Amino acid sequence: MTSDDSAPVAAPTRQRLATSVRDRISAGVLEPGTRLSERELCEDFDVSRTVVRETLRQLEAEGFLTIEPNRGAVVVTVSYADAEQMFELRESLEALACSLFAKRGTVEHKQALWEVIDGIEAAIDDGDLNAIIDAKAAFYDVLLLGAGNEQLTSTLRLLRVRINLLRRYSLSLPERHPETLAEIRAIRDAIIAGDVDGARRAGEHHVQQAARAALPRIFEELYRP
Repeated sequence: MTSDDSAPVAAPTRQRLATSVRDRISAGVLEPGTRLSERELCEDFDVSRTVVRETLRQLEAEGFLTIEPNRGAVVVTVSYADAEQMFELRESLEALACSLFAKRGTVEHKQALWEVIDGIEAAIDDGDLNAIIDAKAAFYDVLLLGAGNEQLTSTLRLLRVRINLLRRYSLSLPERHPETLAEIRAIRDAIIAGDVDGARRAGEHHVQQAARAALPRIFEELYRP
């Protein structure tokens, strides 16, 4: 078989492997600093080492991994400066999404928003961190759908894994959960009322409060003796 003949087969295989690694990083199964074994990936997914290496290079280009000399592929670690900058970026982009949703969201979008917030509340009641993070991801999916801006959606989805890494710091604090619910309900209420400025402010406030909770924990984890 020629290399041209194998390309259509290799492409979906790489995509399947890349999706699985992204999902594991996003869910916290692969924690920051974890080294990925090429041999284990070959065995787990029944693929060649060439496919694994191509996939790892793709994930490095997307910002999920770094490829280090003598260590291979390692899940990215978020520095304190990275975290600060990510929260600044999130504040602007998510506030924009909230305001656009309030401006142009349909009745169906608003109904979906109400439902996903009910899902967040149920996940918080169960106390399952992974379920809470999944429910928050569903909230942002609906938020972006209602915002109706494909470029904004693409940008935030590229950042999703790094955002989820930060989200774990704030949402792992039980005392943060009631605040989170109150903040996203404020976003919902402003959107449903068509209050564009109010939705933007509520979105900004939510990210600011998440940063307030997460950044001290990140600093302590990285720099405490």
